[in-house]
Amino acid sequence: MISSVAERINYLLKKADFNTFILNDFSTKPTKFCFDLLARKGNLIIIIKVLQNIDNLNQDIINDIKSLSKILKSMPILIGIRNRYQKLEDHTIYMRESLPFIAIKTLENVLIKEEYPYILSKRGGGVIYIDGNLMKELRESKLISRKEMADKLDVAKRSVCAYENENMRASEKIAKKIKGILESSEIFRRINIFNSFKFDLDSEIIQSTAELPPFESHVQEILKDIGISTYWYKKGPIPFKLSLLSKLPNIQGQNSPYPLFSGVLEDQKNMNEFAFLSLEMFKELFNQNALFIVSNNVKISETSKASNIPIVSIKKLDKVDDEEEFIELIQRS
Repeated sequence: MISSVAERINYLLKKADFNTFILNDFSTKPTKFCFDLLARKGNLIIIIKVLQNIDNLNQDIINDIKSLSKILKSMPILIGIRNRYQKLEDHTIYMRESLPFIAIKTLENVLIKEEYPYILSKRGGGVIYIDGNLMKELRESKLISRKEMADKLDVAKRSVCAYENENMRASEKIAKKIKGILESSEIFRRINIFNSFKFDLDSEIIQSTAELPPFESHVQEILKDIGISTYWYKKGPIPFKLSLLSKLPNIQGQNSPYPLFSGVLEDQKNMNEFAFLSLEMFKELFNQNALFIVSNNVKISETSKASNIPIVSIKKLDKVDDEEEFIELIQRS
């Protein structure tokens, strides 16, 4: 089901003139990676993950989504099928772990009709953002006093004042009553899902090497000794296994090679062309720098050698003393 939903989203994004990168193109198995699709339109990059139940979340995937969003300077949009009680409703943003979840119908309304949701649902209930000035204008045009409005809503008069001054958010129930009385849904402020949400993420995003397999742990220790920060994605190797970031402020900037998105390959005689192709497509589509770290016994094809993605063996990486030498190595490779 999730795979078919991802295909539908891919269709909607392309119809809305987004360039897309969908993992279904690179795997016949259901993906457990932190995204199902990446999409770009101009400077807007969005990360999309489809989840069956938004109240049964994998914390590793949530952390990976947040980290990738920060590194790509992108917006995560999570598509939910249901919560623990029911299917997700249209026009509603469900907040979990500081991330927005919406139904696929809501995404379709945004992409095709530019019709944004207006209900913000958190645990404990939903609220609707009301245009206070418009509410007051419509109320007065209908010759309804604040006292009369309060009586119709079964709230205190000061609550009506607070709604119109936008000092208090109306519950979903009260907001729909206001809509009915004033006969207009225009009083609902729409929520732009692409720029309305921020989340916190620890600045230190180095994963413990105890959680990595031996080869990856060895790669991590080398990069740590060089002085490079890393974030390892826990679910799946496609299109990349880790992100590399500089700890030095003077290496950041327009000409910086960072962030670097890297694949990792061990214990295979031949290069995994499938994984390499996915990383190459990701690099081109999202204008990101990429790298592929391999064990010493991997045979690299001529096609991979001709690519503009540096391929670095663990033997060469182990000889690097500092970040300056590391940058020189990837530029030569």
